[in-house]
Amino acid sequence: MLNLHFLFDENNMNVRAPDTSSRRLFPVVIILFLVPLNGSIAYFHMLPRAAPLIITSAIGLVLAGALLIRKRASVHAALLTFLLAAWNNVTDIAVWPSLIIPLIVYAVFVFAFPPLRRSVNWLRIGQFGGAVWLLIISTVFLSSGVLFIWFIILNPHLGHFLKSIPRWDPVLLIFEGIGFALLNAAMEESIYRGVLMQAFDEVLGPAWISIILQATAFGLLHIKGIPGGWIGVGMAMIYGLMLGIIRRYSNGILASYATHVVADVVIFAILVLLVK
Repeated sequence: MLNLHFLFDENNMNVRAPDTSSRRLFPVVIILFLVPLNGSIAYFHMLPRAAPLIITSAIGLVLAGALLIRKRASVHAALLTFLLAAWNNVTDIAVWPSLIIPLIVYAVFVFAFPPLRRSVNWLRIGQFGGAVWLLIISTVFLSSGVLFIWFIILNPHLGHFLKSIPRWDPVLLIFEGIGFALLNAAMEESIYRGVLMQAFDEVLGPAWISIILQATAFGLLHIKGIPGGWIGVGMAMIYGLMLGIIRRYSNGILASYATHVVADVVIFAILVLLVK
């Protein structure tokens, strides 16, 4: 039986006590409002034309404030969200896997500055006990089943995604599907269950609010993804909650990453079936 108190036990996590100083909390509070807007590249088209520039500038100010007060959790979150927003604002590129560019720039910055490099606590394997495996298996079966039901019942229009699937030999498609799943899951887990969740944990404490916030941002990322639309946002938010719980319970990133890879393999399989 799962002991949910473990999810929020700081003794089982490399997380400091919550920072209750309003002066230090202010930059992260702003980030909490900006991350959902910046979370989806495609979400910007629903806002006024000047919104991307305004949001990018606001996150830049948050980053400057985080650097000024030397709050590393805020610096990590603000730096990554600023790079993601700036990349979208400057390039207007929403083609997969464009997110890898700002992620690489972020990684270079973190590697170049030892204080930031030493504060990356989320990048660890974690634990794989019986409870973690139960969470992984349950999440895989539930998410895969819901994806197939979503596809069968709603029959969504996926034309622009189908263009990215080459009509290759089945063996080559298998390798492409695995490659897509490995890379896409790595990017999204690094952002949501990695950098952002660690920042929320360190500032707000290891409580449900941290898991909910990263899941909200993750859900909005999928408004133009698979599954898409507001139904897709809701589905992705629930899935993000499940991944956040796995991440918390395993005290590492590998378990949520492996679970995410399986879901992406299912998505690729759905697209291949449509092409064929």
